[in-house]
Formats: sequence, C-alpha cells, structure tokens
Amino acid sequence: MKIENPTRHKLQEAEDFLSKMEQTLEDDNVFYYNLSAFVSAARSITLYMQKQYKTGKSEKDRKDFDEWYRLKRQKMKDDPELKYLFNARNEALHTETIETGATRIKISTVGLTVGKDTPEAEQVKEAESKPSAQSSPKTVRRFFPEFKDMDVMEFGEKQLVKLTKIVEECEKRFP
Repeated sequence: MKIENPTRHKLQEAEDFLSKMEQTLEDDNVFYYNLSAFVSAARSITLYMQKQYKTGKSEKDRKDFDEWYRLKRQKMKDDPELKYLFNARNEALHTETIETGATRIKISTVGLTVGKDTPEAEQVKEAESKPSAQSSPKTVRRFFPEFKDMDVMEFGEKQLVKLTKIVEECEKRFP
C-alpha cells in the first residue's frame, strides 16, 4: 500500500495512539505502550515531513523548505512542551519507560438505614455489618512530573494541535 501523504498519515497515527491512551488510562502497562507509541509517532511527524518535502524537489524548493523548516525547528526547540515531547521519545526509545504520575481514587460504600421510630425523631442505624464494597483504585488522571498541572491527555492534544499547524502550513507552502 502506497501512502499518498506520509506526513499526514504519521499525524493521524499519533492521533490514534493518543485516543488509545485515553481508552487505556487505567491499565498501566497498556497505557505505557500507547504513550510510547504516541510520542514516537508525534516525534516522527516532522522527520517524515523533512523527507517528504525535500525528495524529488528542485534545488530552489529544497532551499525554500530548508529555510522555512530551520525557523520552525528553532521554534519547536524553544517550546518547552514540544522539547519535552521529543526528549521523551528518545528516552522511551533508547533508555527507559517515560515517567508519569497518576492520580487514583478509591471508592468505598457504607450501607446505612434510616428508621423512623417516632414522629419526633429519626434514628440512623448502621446496616448489618457486611464487608464494605471497595473498588480497586481508579486512575482518573496521569501527568508528567515536569508538567504536573496538565493531564497527559491534555498535554498530548496540545502538542498535536501545534504539530498539525506546522503540517498544514507546510502543505500550503510546499504543495
């Protein structure tokens, strides 16, 4: 299968893995597999773009692209979030799992019955003593230690918006 627009296809791949991260938020292992795949795909977007828009072009087109991309690359390096994303990819690919923190909640239920013994007073009586229904801890949020105030999903979406804008600009400038 020949992919007509490899850069756009890689962007869609990153979007797909971000979606899978959301679906697997509570499964630590599967979440990390999808996180690793997401950062790898997201980082590869600009690598694919460089190859796609420099291959088979005239010398002038390559020079124009190189100049345009040099400025974009500098902006990406100056953006702490994109810089972190690209470094996280290198970490995940070459050395270790990307570190994230998780916010988990545990829900317990306690049974109570309310009885009305007299018209003047209500008494609350504990239900028969049964083991309380306890849930396993539920992961409600994941975050990168460097960006504790931002959920990993929100972080990923923000980076994809930035990368999508770069791809769209590239597609318009270098059809």
